[in-house]
Amino acid sequence: MPPPSIPPLAELIKEDAAAAEQPSTWHFEDSQTGRLVAPTTALVSGSLKRKRPPTIEIPNVVLREIPIRDRDSTPQNDAVSFCGSGVGVSSVKGKKKFIEDTHRISVSCSDSIKGFFGVYDGHGGRKAAEFVAENLHSNILKMVENRTGNVVKEEAVRDGYLKTDQEFLKLGLGSGACCVTALIEENEIVISNLGDCRAVLCRGGVAEALTKDHRAGQADERKRIESKGGYVEIHRGAWRVHGILSVSRSIGDAHLKDWVLAEPDTKTLNLDPDMEYLVLASDGLWEEVGNQEAVDIVVRSCLLEKKLGTLTDFQIEKGDGFGFLSTSTSPVAQRVAQLKPKKKIGRSPSQRKTVSRKERENGFACENESPPSKIQRISSQTNMKIESPNQKHSSYKERRPASSGLMAACNELVNLAVTRGSLDDITVMIIDLNHFR
Repeated sequence: MPPPSIPPLAELIKEDAAAAEQPSTWHFEDSQTGRLVAPTTALVSGSLKRKRPPTIEIPNVVLREIPIRDRDSTPQNDAVSFCGSGVGVSSVKGKKKFIEDTHRISVSCSDSIKGFFGVYDGHGGRKAAEFVAENLHSNILKMVENRTGNVVKEEAVRDGYLKTDQEFLKLGLGSGACCVTALIEENEIVISNLGDCRAVLCRGGVAEALTKDHRAGQADERKRIESKGGYVEIHRGAWRVHGILSVSRSIGDAHLKDWVLAEPDTKTLNLDPDMEYLVLASDGLWEEVGNQEAVDIVVRSCLLEKKLGTLTDFQIEKGDGFGFLSTSTSPVAQRVAQLKPKKKIGRSPSQRKTVSRKERENGFACENESPPSKIQRISSQTNMKIESPNQKHSSYKERRPASSGLMAACNELVNLAVTRGSLDDITVMIIDLNHFR
């Protein structure tokens, strides 16, 4: 067999030069023919070509601060301590930046209506609570004026609540308020409430709850909400309407108005002789203090005031009006005082004898009674500085209200709730029903 012909050297050089002039490409073996095949131009260009990202244009925007008008820019210390003829009230701010509780006292509204009293607990801001404090009593009084009978009177109070709710919703504000009110007309008292504010009656020293809290977790309230297409779920440890609001009735709360009603529960009672005191308070008190415990404090404080026969809140004549000097401290001082440990102060034997003599004079020498508290000591010292009622200040005794016990009870209840850990706003109002018979 003849050997294969070898191409001349000149032809090999020409083939190498021609191959060098062609652009280099990748090749792959064809599975059918076994030949080396060059990839398509589109494949090569698509794999090698890079796209540059588009240019990002940042617009020139002038940033400016948008003022917030719904809330004040500075925190407020809105503590309230007030005592008047037959009523006392104390209010203190909780952990929030602004206090959202308000209240209303209107005495001698007309010939038949002896007084209107209300405590309002706001949430989501204080706009609703402020609006209710300014308008609810007037709306109720207008509705009650031309109506008689217990059933008609309760309907009038309900219409006053609903009218106040409608007027507030027209303002387009998003906050809400729980309410508890007492209307004293002639020999009757009408009690109404929305939400978790509560009214507790002291009847012969025994506590009697006059209202029922409206909470989302209650079976009847939950069933009503679900029947209207709403739902109740647990959020942050409590049952809430749509996971937001823990109460099922209030004034305001426009975003939940289809399920959160403004129709109050109302009842009418005759002012019986054994009905002594009425306590109206926000849930900041009732979450930490029981009904009977609150009544016990009120009775004890008022009995103490009767024993002392003096006032811790003096009523001073100022022309045609009266001014009140309150001995209550600021809410910050109240909270700090409750947390600080009390220091024990020793006394000499002579001092002990002097104090025990004063205690016997004021009726505190019983073996079963505890030593007088700070409020008692202040009252006994005050008694030494006031002239006898038979002297030139006899008119002062006739006009002064016996409300120092009410004021002391209000402050003690507020302080008790604070020491037990309440972080909510607390408002306590105590009414001496004997004064309005």
